[in-house]
Amino acid sequence: MTSLPRVVVFIVSTLAATLHAAPPTVHVGQDNVKVSESCTLTFSTGSIADTDGNGVVQIVGHADGSPIVIDLGGAALSGGAGAAESFKGRGISIVGKGVTLRNGSIRGFKVGIVAESCDGLVLEDLITSDNYAQTLASKQSAEDASDWLFPHSNDGGEWITAHGAGLAVRDASGVTIRRVKCHRTQNGIVLDRVTNSLVYDNDCSFLSGWGIAMWRSSSNTICRNSLDFCVRGYSHGVYNRGQDSAGLLMFEQCCKNIIALNSATHGGDGIFGFAGREALGETPRANAPAAADDPAGWHRGRGCNENIFVGNDLSYAAAHGLEMTFSFDNIIARNRFEANAICGIWGGYARDTVVVGNSFLGNGVPGNGGERGGVNMEHAQRCVIEGNTFEGEPVGVRLWTDADEGLAKTPWAQANGVGAADNRIVANRFTTMEMAAQLLATKNTLFVNNTLEKCSAGLVQDGAMGTVEVGGVAPRAGPTDAELDAIVAALPGTRKAVDGRSSLRGREKIIMLQRGPYAWDAPIVTQVSGGQVRVKYKALGFMKIVGTDMLGSGPLLSGLDGDGVTIEIASNENNFAAPYILQVRDQLKKKVRVPGMIAKADWTTKFFALDSESAKLTDVPDTTAYRALATAEPHAFVFKELDFDFRGRTLQETAGSAEVTLPDLGKSRFGITSSAAMRFPVGKFRVHILSDDGIRFLIDGKPVIERWDIHAQTLDTYEFDITPARTLHFDLEYFQSSGASRLKVWFEAINPKIIG
Repeated sequence: MTSLPRVVVFIVSTLAATLHAAPPTVHVGQDNVKVSESCTLTFSTGSIADTDGNGVVQIVGHADGSPIVIDLGGAALSGGAGAAESFKGRGISIVGKGVTLRNGSIRGFKVGIVAESCDGLVLEDLITSDNYAQTLASKQSAEDASDWLFPHSNDGGEWITAHGAGLAVRDASGVTIRRVKCHRTQNGIVLDRVTNSLVYDNDCSFLSGWGIAMWRSSSNTICRNSLDFCVRGYSHGVYNRGQDSAGLLMFEQCCKNIIALNSATHGGDGIFGFAGREALGETPRANAPAAADDPAGWHRGRGCNENIFVGNDLSYAAAHGLEMTFSFDNIIARNRFEANAICGIWGGYARDTVVVGNSFLGNGVPGNGGERGGVNMEHAQRCVIEGNTFEGEPVGVRLWTDADEGLAKTPWAQANGVGAADNRIVANRFTTMEMAAQLLATKNTLFVNNTLEKCSAGLVQDGAMGTVEVGGVAPRAGPTDAELDAIVAALPGTRKAVDGRSSLRGREKIIMLQRGPYAWDAPIVTQVSGGQVRVKYKALGFMKIVGTDMLGSGPLLSGLDGDGVTIEIASNENNFAAPYILQVRDQLKKKVRVPGMIAKADWTTKFFALDSESAKLTDVPDTTAYRALATAEPHAFVFKELDFDFRGRTLQETAGSAEVTLPDLGKSRFGITSSAAMRFPVGKFRVHILSDDGIRFLIDGKPVIERWDIHAQTLDTYEFDITPARTLHFDLEYFQSSGASRLKVWFEAINPKIIG
């Protein structure tokens, strides 16, 4: 054997030592640290602000895509302290191919990590919790419409600009994101034009926006992720809106993705998918002019298409377990849909969608208007609902056609047609249902070989044509069981996300705090019900009551149950405003102080119909004519607080008293007046009024809130000082024109100072 020359041996040995040496350490003590080689980062103690919006750390990959690895060494990069809505800038920015970032935390930024044009990126073993989250205006007592999200535009990066994220990746292929945790932030992972990538074993939960949000992102695998409690716009037993939050968001032509074995429970929606405004023709499309002979042709077959949803838990949503609209050829198989507030699947304008082997239990109870129950599909065509189980729902499958004139005019509808037609409901099991299926103005629906047990009604039809209830059945649609098994077997990752939070099952576990849902990881005190007469709180997390200070008479405290301490506060004083501070101590003896106010009064109230034949009382009533009717009304009733949510119910049902009977009062064109006197202590206070329609509120004869018009549900607030303590006189005038009707009045103490 011939020996290598000595110099060559030296070079090889040195190279081997270099390859096995630890990467260099780069210290980050200020903004704008640039990194282009493998290294371990260390960080100064305290916060480092991103002063120019391009990232405190800026990682640049090699032009040839050769790999570089940036290790955070288990340390944390912190961008700021204070309120989460004040966080700004980016923690780490990444540009270029072949970058791996791992092993650390990024917090206190508008966006923790932003990566662009970064094929082959790997993000792993990272914590991006505690980044930006807005303060929510919705409260336990009432939704605020300003909290609604609008995910319909993102070509200019609107999502992260407006709403932030734990991490965001744009314009990339072959990305791997795994073992990332993001809690107490608005959005978890944002994928913008990301393709052929793997996102698995992550936990993006307890967020106020979206767990994973996808925009124009296709051919990805999203699996084994926990996307639970991504929600806003919810107050259990009061309102369930969701406000377009979701565990997984898929917008604007996200196609051929595999969505498997994820837990997306307790969201606004579990999964919220929409073809997109460009797909519908509501916004212009770039560089694709319409053909003169087929102006709507580009929109034919456009949507979030050919996605496979398999083995996910999509339960306990404020709205829908899965919403996928204006889309084609999606497979929805082996998923769990339980106790979603409106329905399990909402598939408006779905085409060629297969819903097979899923479990639906108790969705849409109580019903939410016509849309309710298991599967709801408006204007669906060639869809197959086969081999599913439905139990304890108002309706299992509901298919219908309606006018929907605005959507019918879109290029998408012109290209793809409208109307519910040629759908199949086959071999399902319906148990303990009000209706197994409901068909409204459908065509050529096949309803065969279904099993019905304890159903009040089977197939209910109105205006349906060509329905077939007997006859043969075509072979099962969609993938076979073996094909589904193969898809699951090939998935990356090991995490068991489904049932990972089984102790939190049930929508009552959604408790909204100031900036997002309660994460069930720290003691809190939260209001769960009540108004101005009696308030109920829950102390969660091994807390004990220290006491309650209140001006006026003492409160009533009571109760223990399985979820924590139940605390009820009331006052024996009438016509008296009583601020209080509830004090509770956790197991570490940390004191929690919760301010509130009891304002129980005798509200002398009249209800009267408005004379629609009088010109002065048409639409917005003339004040003089309105007051004349109020004066003439002989019947008056006394309420301890004012809170009326009619929602199409009678006055007696709304007022909750058999003594309140006015049979001539319809659901529209009526007035309510109410007066009370209440003594206030020294301090600063607010009165809040939620109204739909007109409202006028006077204090000591002076109008302080006046919105005497027809409007949607609106919250008005007036602030006032009391010095010295004295009695105030309140007068309220309200009218309802038509449609929804709402009236609620409540008082708030500002920074109450409790004596004693």
